[in-house]
Amino acid sequence: MKKTPLIIVLTLFAKLVMAQSLYPEKFENCKLSSFCLDCGDPQAQPPKTVIQNILRGIGEQQLASLKGSLEMQILISQDGKPCLLSVDNKTGISSELLNLKRSVNATENWTPAMNGTKKENSSVSLILEFEDGKFRAKRRTFDFTNQSNMKAAGTPDKKGSEKAQLSESWKVYTQSNSELPWDMSRAVACDRKGNVWIGTDNGIVKITDEKWSHFNASNTAIGAKPYNKKQTQSVRDMEVDGKDNKWFVVGYDVYRYDNQTWTKFDSVNSPINWAKNIFVDRHDNIFFTSWHGVMKFDGSKWSVLNRKNSKLPSDNTLGAFVDSKNRIWIGTFDGNVMIEKGKTILLNDKTSPLSRAYISKMQEDKLGNLWFSLYNEKGTAAGIYNYTPDGKWQRLWQEDEQMFSANSINDFFLDEEKCVLWLSQNNVGIIKYNISSKKTEIYTTENSSVPSVNVERIAKDKNGAIWAATYAGVIKTELK
Repeated sequence: MKKTPLIIVLTLFAKLVMAQSLYPEKFENCKLSSFCLDCGDPQAQPPKTVIQNILRGIGEQQLASLKGSLEMQILISQDGKPCLLSVDNKTGISSELLNLKRSVNATENWTPAMNGTKKENSSVSLILEFEDGKFRAKRRTFDFTNQSNMKAAGTPDKKGSEKAQLSESWKVYTQSNSELPWDMSRAVACDRKGNVWIGTDNGIVKITDEKWSHFNASNTAIGAKPYNKKQTQSVRDMEVDGKDNKWFVVGYDVYRYDNQTWTKFDSVNSPINWAKNIFVDRHDNIFFTSWHGVMKFDGSKWSVLNRKNSKLPSDNTLGAFVDSKNRIWIGTFDGNVMIEKGKTILLNDKTSPLSRAYISKMQEDKLGNLWFSLYNEKGTAAGIYNYTPDGKWQRLWQEDEQMFSANSINDFFLDEEKCVLWLSQNNVGIIKYNISSKKTEIYTTENSSVPSVNVERIAKDKNGAIWAATYAGVIKTELK
């Protein structure tokens, strides 16, 4: 599953070590011999599912009427295990009824705090604010303003391929060896003219024939981070449409760059509210998944697909896609649907993997095969699937049901020209799969120059090189 911590950073000027419970409501069976308060370089990083888990535990019915705030202190062990230590609950509903302890403790492993090459126990504070059926998520950090760069290398959860079996070598771009403005990056795309665009946690760059151009809060409409006006808000996703417009999710708002003007879309001038991922169909309709359904922009008008008007199982959407038959596929955290000619079909056929896992991304090849990245934090249904035009399902890595049960898929890219599937696996690295030979190559921080176990978006440039955004720089395959 795509993409990245679902958090806005809030600053508090304080520095504490060996901290104990911060908030009045304390929870038993959550203890570490010692830990520091939001320490590390980098600090502990949450999985993409952390906020989603908490909201699902609260439940949609309670969310609709919930008011107030929750401030939660979560211990993250050296192994990345989360544990709810204390809470300041100002919602008027008990933490037990909100299922806070169970939801936080059941979240996937975090990336632990690092002190050099050593993992550390740490405490992280998350804040959720609720009003009028909406919420905002923040991370309370400590003494953060002096951070000059951020990156996260990490140790892979799975063993990579033997070095002798790897066919690719990688060039790594970082703040120290290039004009990359920030090592922690999440988005990469190639435009119609062959330029490579990279979205980082502190600005955007365009690479044209090795010349780098910079876009940030000082020269665009994109806002600065609230705690440091010298830094630009994080770019979480990006796509390029058929007219060569660049679309970005920055923070949780949307920006369009038409190569001359930057336009911001938020809740003031559009239905955009906490956008997550972007999809562009063949007619240049732009789709945005969010916690409030799927927003669509046709170039002039906005529309929304949600539970009320399209019978989605949930407004908390994950992936969206429009195939060559103009069928709209939507994955939510409570099931998948296909909308055909205005009719919504719930994809709950027990013989289909779509009844057991959620669509995070899709791609259609030239033969009409549909490729699915499916996510589910429970069971073994998550993975990469192929659906043929005659209605047959095929699962890749069928011999290994546990392949993606604990480590989800962040992104995938089907390179039809070379018959290769590329995918990034959370807390592992980047995987190259040869569709013809069925050979798998897993690149990690231990067997290659891939600098981080957190690899996000993947793209292919005009020369055939594969690019990927990571939490410790941007990587590119060396052409042979």
